[in-house]
Amino acid sequence: MSNGRRTRFEERVRVERNFLEPVNRVFGRAAPLAGMTAMAIDSWENRASSVFSETPIAGIAALLRQASKRAELLADNSRDVFEKDTGISGGGIETLSSMLSDLLEPICLDPPPKSN
Repeated sequence: MSNGRRTRFEERVRVERNFLEPVNRVFGRAAPLAGMTAMAIDSWENRASSVFSETPIAGIAALLRQASKRAELLADNSRDVFEKDTGISGGGIETLSSMLSDLLEPICLDPPPKSN
């Protein structure tokens, strides 16, 4: 793997961790987010929605999908070509991270009790 590609891959992993960690700090015991792929986010959204019904899960999931797309662009060798076609800029990760923090901040860290 070339050094430039490795650097982009490492940046993608770093970006993904910056989103996984805060989500799992809040939801991890009851509904952990396993990754930043579309399938992982969809699965998390379904599980989290059933446990945390009073929480803006759909908004968090939409934000995670945007972050995932941007992280993917960071690792893509041809991202400069495709950025124009997707309408997604490579920047903005910090903004999305800040938006995620704002969404997660008011949420209780303890999952609701399980009903028997």
